[in-house]
This record gives sequence, structure tokens and C-alpha cells, in this order.
Amino acid sequence: MSLNNPVLGEGYVPAYQISAVPYITASSVTLGQVKSYDFPCVTKSLTVQNLSGAGNQLAISFTENGLKTVNSNFFIVGPGATFNQDVRTSKIFISGSLGTANYQIYAGLTNIPVKNFLTVTGSNGYSGVG
Repeated sequence: MSLNNPVLGEGYVPAYQISAVPYITASSVTLGQVKSYDFPCVTKSLTVQNLSGAGNQLAISFTENGLKTVNSNFFIVGPGATFNQDVRTSKIFISGSLGTANYQIYAGLTNIPVKNFLTVTGSNGYSGVG
């Protein structure tokens, strides 16, 4: 008799119903510089806080191509502002859109391995990501 164990993939609901494992980091980014963050597991939630004062903005996207102005598939986090959202992703990209911005990232991680997560790109049919 075989075991019918469920695969821990992006649709595995119990992984999103339990408390997340914390992932925290902080850094800074300058105008035009791009930093990428590959999470060790798929996220359940994501918080990015811009710790900088006036005149320092962050651009955040889920693909590097999404940060290009021609694509405009990014969002801006202004000085002192916070982006907080329940989102499933395996990576994010951050760029300085104005000045040098200091920021911190908090991600709540599931136990879903990144290798079992879908590839989110415009070429895979996910419009609005890059």
C-alpha cells in the first residue's frame, strides 16, 4: 500500500495556516542599484519598511525586469512608509528610486521549499510582474 502524502507546493493550504518562520534582514540601496533577495522557503507574508527620511524612496518588484521603467511593474515605498502584504513569493527585487534608502525586510516563511514553487515571470503568463 502506498502513502498518498501531499506535495508541499504553492497550493498546500496548511502551510499558510500555521505560524510563519521569521526572516529578517536590513540594508541600503542607492539610486539605480538593484538588490535581490532569494528566500529560503516560500513566503506567507512580506513587510518592507523604508527607514529613510525625506527624499529617499524604494522601488520593489517580484522580478528584476519589473523594475524597468518601461514595464512599471513595481511599487514605491516612500520615506518612513511600510509595505505589508500577505504574498506568496520566493524572491523580491529592491531598487533605489530616489536617493539612498535604508530599509528592512521581514518575511514570514512557510515550510514550502522554493524548488516546489512556481516561476513567476511575464513569460510564464503572469502579467503585471515583469
